[in-house]
Amino acid sequence: MNGLELSRDYFLNVAQPELRRVFPDLYSRLAVGLVGNGSECFGYDDELSHDHDWGVDFFIWTVDRDGDSVSELQDWKVEFFNKHPPVFQRSRSEYGAHVGVMTCTGFYHSLIGVASGPQTLNEWMRAPEENFAMAVNGEVFVDNAGEFLKTRCALLDYYPEDLRRKKIASKCMALAQTGQYNHERTAKRQDWVTLRTVISRFTDSAIALVFLLNKVYKPYYKWAFRALKDLPVLGGEVSQLLLLIAENSAFDNESFSERQRYISKLCDLFISELRKQNLSDSGDWFLASHGEEVQSRIENNSLRSLPAQYEC
Repeated sequence: MNGLELSRDYFLNVAQPELRRVFPDLYSRLAVGLVGNGSECFGYDDELSHDHDWGVDFFIWTVDRDGDSVSELQDWKVEFFNKHPPVFQRSRSEYGAHVGVMTCTGFYHSLIGVASGPQTLNEWMRAPEENFAMAVNGEVFVDNAGEFLKTRCALLDYYPEDLRRKKIASKCMALAQTGQYNHERTAKRQDWVTLRTVISRFTDSAIALVFLLNKVYKPYYKWAFRALKDLPVLGGEVSQLLLLIAENSAFDNESFSERQRYISKLCDLFISELRKQNLSDSGDWFLASHGEEVQSRIENNSLRSLPAQYEC
């Protein structure tokens, strides 16, 4: 029972005919869908998701010139839901995201800080990656004017290549520093707290790198591993190895050796894919060398001049 599917069915079969009837002229310029914050927008909702901020709902988006109709459309929507309550009415907690009526530009500005998609590197670097993931998830049920999808499609084209390379370089450096270097050193020192941190940071960096290699925005950390498994480039292989690392979390020598073996396999997979995507041709086993190589191929002078380990 997926919230996105339920919302789509409710809108198309129940709400859409009435929306078109009440606003015949305005309807030709409206967009409607369910995009943004919430597990149902990623298709990951389950029974545990039903306790808060879950259920049938949809956004209505107007073009800017119809911005003065937002209040009227919001009133209509509230009244319509009261008269035709869906079986699974959406609940909202104190901190839950509001699903209502907005302009297209207002929606994108609320998530990524720019109204029609980033135009400069600074604008691309301003918003967290998870916000870009929320801006392109879910589904647009209708877009009669095409304005909402215009920005969405531009965002789906992904980061500028130089920025992607900068992010890849920093993840290569982080993986080398944590998995290929400090995993062994912290274990030998029996620094168990730092060892846990090393494994966690290695895991985060590995997940992030797979998303970058797939040119897909990484979602909020709670859903990152779930989304990882569906990615076509290395998603299946990396998720399996990360699961094995998580399952071998003890401090004994056997568990350490098993983790180090899985870490090495992961790094080999990444090096192979970096070469395949023509991001690096280094022959080194150490991912830091590949990070430096990726960094050197950035065309933008400002990004290329930053330390390879610097995260953007």
